[in-house]
Amino acid sequence: MSGTDADTASDEESRIVVYAVPFVGVLLIAVGIPSAILGGYVVVQDTIGLCNDPDVTVTPLEDEEADTPRETVERLPYDRLSPAEQAAVREAIDGPTDDATVQGDLENRATLREGVIVDVDGRSYYVTIASLNSCLEAEPLLFPIGVVAILLGVVGVLTPPIYRRMAGFEERMEQRPPRE
Repeated sequence: MSGTDADTASDEESRIVVYAVPFVGVLLIAVGIPSAILGGYVVVQDTIGLCNDPDVTVTPLEDEEADTPRETVERLPYDRLSPAEQAAVREAIDGPTDDATVQGDLENRATLREGVIVDVDGRSYYVTIASLNSCLEAEPLLFPIGVVAILLGVVGVLTPPIYRRMAGFEERMEQRPPRE
């Protein structure tokens, strides 16, 4: 192999190390960050109570609103609500705010999502689900995969400075006179 072929091969290797490897490293970091965040959130969301208990909003209706027939809003008897739903409706009616958390079975999920009129103690209320707080479904393995991708990306980004130092060290070693 002649000197020009070696220089061409060295230039090609240098370009790959200086441009391609850091680019791949940045891509790995860009993929790793959201993966690590999503995977970490999936692991802790249920533990710290960020999901599974929906909130209902209960709004009292005026007498004329409750008596007006509504084709789009269904009426649901209070007795057909599950015990957890009944407790949440009572809490929302009696509490300072118009909402409460359903802690238990949500048997009328589809109906409550659309909104219904419920009669409680002779008074009509519009009841609807304010937020479902459903758990995010993803593989918990995303967290370690994301962390590994970030670490590999950092190594890829740091490759050119390390390569330059090693090339400079090798060049100095070649120029150094041999020891006798």
